[in-house]
Amino acid sequence: MAKSKSRTNRPQRPSPPSAAVSSSRASLLRQTCRFLGTTAGLDLTLRLFQGLVLVSGHVATDDVVATRSLIASSQLDLGKPIPVTLSAGHLTTDNNSKELHDMKIHVVPWYTPVLVEANKFWFYAILASIARTLVLRVVLTASRSTKKEKQRQHQQLPSLRRLVVDALDLTLPASFVGWLALDDATIGCLMTVSTALTWRDVWAKAQK
Repeated sequence: MAKSKSRTNRPQRPSPPSAAVSSSRASLLRQTCRFLGTTAGLDLTLRLFQGLVLVSGHVATDDVVATRSLIASSQLDLGKPIPVTLSAGHLTTDNNSKELHDMKIHVVPWYTPVLVEANKFWFYAILASIARTLVLRVVLTASRSTKKEKQRQHQQLPSLRRLVVDALDLTLPASFVGWLALDDATIGCLMTVSTALTWRDVWAKAQK
């Protein structure tokens, strides 16, 4: 009887490290699938790849690596939709025509003007977001609310990281339109940093 009781109360052995590692990898895989299953997550991943290959295409010392990086960048650009198309007062897109134009299958005369106007709209939208955030922060600072109330309102404001991301993103449409002179390597760096700063928020949102 005593021997049987000692067997019953024997402490369980902890799971081996290999099992914990396997479980962690499976969890990370599930989270990655959730992330890539969202439009924002997939778009952010493609944007990160494009930023990296843009940089690689212009700083790589190996000609083969540089050429392949530039080809990859152009292929990624083929899949990018027109951000916004202004048509008869409405916001629409025509991605099929864009892809045919990019592949030189069916060249359309309106392609460049539309893309320029779309990037202008993108620039003004980001600028409005930055202005709104700054105004809200100034108003909150000048407010006579209690410290606790200010802290609550401050949590509802876009973060400073979001402000930095908007400032970085502002350079992309500005360079495309020609308002800002930037080479492709610099654009790739800005795109990569902006994407990295946004990644955590989009990743967390995809897991909910």
